[in-house]
Amino acid sequence: MIVRMKEILLFTTTRAVDDTIMKLGRLGVVDIKEIDRPGNGTVERRLQAVHQAERALSVLRDYSKKKIKGHDRVRYAAKDPKQLVDRVLQTEEIRRKCQERLDDLNQQLHWYGIWGEKTNRKDIAYLEEQGLYLKLYLLDKSVASSLEGKHTLVKLSEHDGKVPTVLIARNKSGKLNHKEGPMPQLPFEDIKQQIERKERQLAEVEHFLKDQAENIKWLEAYHLLLKDRLGTQQALEGMGDIEGRLKYLKGYIPRNTVDDFVTAAKMNHWGYHIAEPEKPEEVPVYIKNPKWIDIINPVMKFIDIVPGYKEVDVSIYFLVAFALFFAMLVGDAGYGLVFLLVTFLLRKKMTGQMQILIYVLSGATIIWGVLSGTYFGSEQIAALPFLKNLIVPEIASFGVDNISFMMHLSFLIGAIHLTIAHGIRVAQFINSIKALSEVGWIALVWGLFLITEQLVLGKAMPEWWLWLFVGGTALVALFSVESKNFLKSMGISLANLPLSLISGFSDIVSYVRLFAVGMATAAVAASFNNMILPEGTAGMGIINLLMAAIALLLGHGLNIALALMAVMVHGIRLNMLEFAGHLGVQFSGEAYKPFTLISPENGYEKKTPISTR
Repeated sequence: MIVRMKEILLFTTTRAVDDTIMKLGRLGVVDIKEIDRPGNGTVERRLQAVHQAERALSVLRDYSKKKIKGHDRVRYAAKDPKQLVDRVLQTEEIRRKCQERLDDLNQQLHWYGIWGEKTNRKDIAYLEEQGLYLKLYLLDKSVASSLEGKHTLVKLSEHDGKVPTVLIARNKSGKLNHKEGPMPQLPFEDIKQQIERKERQLAEVEHFLKDQAENIKWLEAYHLLLKDRLGTQQALEGMGDIEGRLKYLKGYIPRNTVDDFVTAAKMNHWGYHIAEPEKPEEVPVYIKNPKWIDIINPVMKFIDIVPGYKEVDVSIYFLVAFALFFAMLVGDAGYGLVFLLVTFLLRKKMTGQMQILIYVLSGATIIWGVLSGTYFGSEQIAALPFLKNLIVPEIASFGVDNISFMMHLSFLIGAIHLTIAHGIRVAQFINSIKALSEVGWIALVWGLFLITEQLVLGKAMPEWWLWLFVGGTALVALFSVESKNFLKSMGISLANLPLSLISGFSDIVSYVRLFAVGMATAAVAASFNNMILPEGTAGMGIINLLMAAIALLLGHGLNIALALMAVMVHGIRLNMLEFAGHLGVQFSGEAYKPFTLISPENGYEKKTPISTR
């Protein structure tokens, strides 16, 4: 549910502005909107400090799980978190450059492994002074053979499928029509010594970063403090000014927090004005639902969409439909069990909402898989007596010709889904004549459903189908647009109707993807089984069984990945385009982000960094 918001103007004296911002941050209910654009560079500097702390934390987290050896070493002790951030970032840059140089040196060492450790640039230069020019090439066998007799060549032992070939020429311009291999600048022994030094340096750098990974909690508190400072500065610089004596800000608060704000304003002697928002398109959107509906939040955050303030919260409709679409698109009880097992094993790395969401989706998939008789695409498993009795023939994946029914079911789900969308709009416009136009659209949706059934499945339409279009068209034409000019509004509605009907028809047909993709998932799984185990496991040895198990694991792993991609593409699309389009939701909103101070005062200073040992 989208919580209604109030618009506020808050006034405070210039002297008290810092204290006001701090107390607003502790209150944590006001979404502050910028009035004046900051321009003195402080915000940019604080934003840079936040990013630097984030980068340092990212570096240390990569090392936090690595084992630390050599605890008897002297460790670096930072005096303050900023010093530690700077040191970590500098060390990471040194590590990166050191690794790049080490990679380059190892490539040069590899060159000597091909051409010989005794090869020396000075010797080649001496030969050039005597009128002999050596050019080095790595050639394919066929190319090296074709050049014999045409040039003076010396061929060395084959290396990685290439033949090291030396061209001996009497003049500097002599060369082959192939790429010449560059020679290292340093001798072999010098390169080995540099590699040893770089490896020692890299080890020192990595040991330092592993040591400082113990300070992650300290830096996390410091990062929170920096974010608070950034938010405070943004709020201060974004405030309006009245003759240098008063400061004011504009913001939005949820209606249910108005009393708390008013109490705080009276205690702190703030001036304020609270009113209904003048521009709904600028109001941030605060969605508050029961916990069982909130489990869809990970998906909504993943696709990063928020309905507009005057639009409808689609969370509950998305959750129910997405669970059904997920079950039909994946459609395999075995895969559902895999999802359950993986979620249980990785539960500590997931949020509570993500865990419950996957449990719900897995459960829906298992139920659909049991009813359709699909277990890792295996007909043999589905044929077991107990499991066979649970299959609903009309939706079974194997053994029956139910394509027509599955397409009918997909179209029916589409018609019901779109009907719900227009039914919500009926309730939304219950005090307006627009509600009647939405009733008309419900009639048109079912008329389009009957036409789809006839064109695709060849089903005869009932005699009364035409009245759905007559009644629906009349209601849409008469009541879609509220206007004082009745004829003009009706003309606009009729002009838009043909394209809207075509779009509605394609929307219903679009739901056939539920059947098509689900059938493809089962077919691909069955194909992997037949390719890997065409005659079952009878007579197979242990090694063959092991190889078959690995092949099945890879094959079904690929099929699961494809099924999940289909869910992301088709399952989300049917909700975000078809359903939301008929519901009139454009997802044009901006999420409610109250200004909140979240770090304890000077909390980072209370943590003592690692001491010198």
